[in-house]
Amino acid sequence: MLLRATRTFRPAALLARGNSYYIAPPVPTHPHHSPSAPIPPPPPGVEVDPQLHGYPQLPEVSLQLREPFGWWDIQERKNFDEPVMEEEDYLGMWGPDVFKIGGGAALLALTAALGLVGAFGWFVYETSPPLKAVRREYPYGGLEKALGGYPARKEQDDVEE
Repeated sequence: MLLRATRTFRPAALLARGNSYYIAPPVPTHPHHSPSAPIPPPPPGVEVDPQLHGYPQLPEVSLQLREPFGWWDIQERKNFDEPVMEEEDYLGMWGPDVFKIGGGAALLALTAALGLVGAFGWFVYETSPPLKAVRREYPYGGLEKALGGYPARKEQDDVEE
């Protein structure tokens, strides 16, 4: 009996929460192309492409630069029956990201980050404590004579195994 009561328990706050916090999205401020609208002319300086056969020549503007709300499909930022751009692969929402930072600022940020890593490494190297023991020292150039010297380490061709 208790299990049945807990399964059907639905507070009124949970039922109304979706509607009580809903804010209507703003209407997009830039024009979009719908199939019922007349075909817009190509942007200035762009020749009419005869291979499109009347399909609208849409401007090459990434969908990532559109307003995030006010679209029929919010995830793709498109309206229903909106023409697909010719370069949809890289101008759509799933194409490469549009960068809003210039090359000089990116180079400056990268240089600053690498400089901070280098400064931290130098600081750790300079502030590390000295060794608490003396390094091991061997006589005769590190036991070179006792181990047979440098010529003994070379491979000999005439040795049979």
